[in-house]
Amino acid sequence: MDNSSHLCPVNVTQNVLMGKWKLSILWILHNKTRRFNELQRLMPSISRGVLTQQLRELEHDGLVNRKVYREVPPKVEYSLTEIGVSFIPVMSQIMEWGVGYIKKTSSCDIDVCLKNDFPCNKCHEMLKTD
Repeated sequence: MDNSSHLCPVNVTQNVLMGKWKLSILWILHNKTRRFNELQRLMPSISRGVLTQQLRELEHDGLVNRKVYREVPPKVEYSLTEIGVSFIPVMSQIMEWGVGYIKKTSSCDIDVCLKNDFPCNKCHEMLKTD
C-alpha cells in the first residue's frame, strides 16, 4: 500500500472507526454526556481496559471529548465533539441498513422489536434517548 492511502476517505473512516466497540460508544454518547461507569454499565461485555482504550482513540481522533473535573473522587465525563455529532446521521443510516440486513438474513422478527421499542435489553439500552 502506498503512503497516500491515508488520504483515501474510505481508509481514513475505517481507521477512525476500527475497534469492536467504537460504533456502540458513539451511539450511546449521541444524546447524552456519560461518565465512564455509565458507559461500562451500558456495555457489560466490554472490559475496563478495552473501553478506556477505545475512548482514548476516539478522543485522539476528535470524535469524543473527555472532561475531567478536579474533585475527589475524580469525575470524568465523555461527550461527542462536533465531529462526533456529524457522524450520527451516518450511524442512523447504519442502523437502518442493519434492520434490513437482519430481516433478510435472520429468523429474528425485527418488526416485533421495532413495534415494541427494541425490547431486547442491549438494543433498548443503546437506543434510549433519555
